[in-house]
Amino acid sequence: MAIERADHRWFAPLPGAPLFGVAALAGLALTMVTPVPSDRAALVLRLGQPVRVINGWRPGTDQAGPDEAGLAFRLPLVERVVWLDRRLMTVSLDNAKAETGDGQALTIDAYATWRVTDPVRFYQALGAPDHAGDELRAILASVLRQHVGHTTLAGALALERGEGEGLGALRAAFDRELSGYGARVADLGLSRLALPDGAPLDAAYARMSAGAEASAADVAAEGHRNAQMIRADAEARAGEIYAASFGKDPQFYDFYRAMQSYDATFAQKGSRTSIVLSPDNAYLRQFRGK
Repeated sequence: MAIERADHRWFAPLPGAPLFGVAALAGLALTMVTPVPSDRAALVLRLGQPVRVINGWRPGTDQAGPDEAGLAFRLPLVERVVWLDRRLMTVSLDNAKAETGDGQALTIDAYATWRVTDPVRFYQALGAPDHAGDELRAILASVLRQHVGHTTLAGALALERGEGEGLGALRAAFDRELSGYGARVADLGLSRLALPDGAPLDAAYARMSAGAEASAADVAAEGHRNAQMIRADAEARAGEIYAASFGKDPQFYDFYRAMQSYDATFAQKGSRTSIVLSPDNAYLRQFRGK
């Protein structure tokens, strides 16, 4: 009886199978590795929940943590990475409307530089980083309206020029708001502050001019009062000194009074009055040395 030989051709190794397996393993390894640049923080989410931060900031501070740039591992299909910029970023606010405490409507352009310091809190509060700009502009506009609403037009103009402590207070208020979102403010300023054209602008300038004139008048009046007080005090002290001196030397007192009288009588500038006196007149006794 003939025995059929089994055909083993279907079980022969396929050409290139080892290469396919290596490629599959390499692809799987690549999905497990994420390159982290030095200027980015990687927030790793596992099934949508934050589990760790790579190359982030020191918790509770605005100081960078250890440099963890390089390759980071994650679980494929289970974990994904949200990227956050570690550098300073800028948020701009254009044509924001605000009203001062004295009723002046203003149009303000402002800017602020900021950075993310707590990636987990930032993501939980604002979600995707691409949407953060609109939220931060809304927060800056709210803080700006509140601050301007508690100052006068003159105070708002000083705020634009960076004078006094107003700008620092505004920066601190915005920083307090951002701290709840896992971010900190580095700088803040006003690039433009404008009043509506026409009557409101003219009226504002008129009030500012009147206020400046009133302040100048108050300063002048205060200076005049101080000068009078100083003069009166000086004259009183001089009188005490004269009285003490004259009491000790009556002849000197008589000479001093005579010199004052001669000065008032003969030393008047522009006077054309002629005085005719006899040489023996008692008024001229000091000229005769008597």
